[in-house]
Amino acid sequence: MTRQFAEILRGLMENRRLTPRAVSRASGRAESTMHQLLSGKVLPSVEIVQDISTVLEMSAADLRVIAGLPDEPPRDHPAPYRAANEIGQLVAVASWLTPEQVADLVEVARSYRSEGTD
Repeated sequence: MTRQFAEILRGLMENRRLTPRAVSRASGRAESTMHQLLSGKVLPSVEIVQDISTVLEMSAADLRVIAGLPDEPPRDHPAPYRAANEIGQLVAVASWLTPEQVADLVEVARSYRSEGTD
């Protein structure tokens, strides 16, 4: 199942134009973990699937089924960041933008951050 999940994950990421680095940064998972998942060297866990599902804009339950995991959320997993879904959506949308548009988006995000610290 590990190889099959790796192939499906690779396809999901390619369809969304997401790199392992982008998924890593948006999910809080190490980039090495993403590479190991994509190569089939590591089994997906319920916690990993939970963390990367928002970046892939999928329900965690659907991704658990694809991974062959029990269809139940992790018990002791910390609550996701309060805007995890929105951050995942932002990463997914940004993956379709031109480099210039991404630079503009980063500047807008920085301006929001500086507004919040006044």
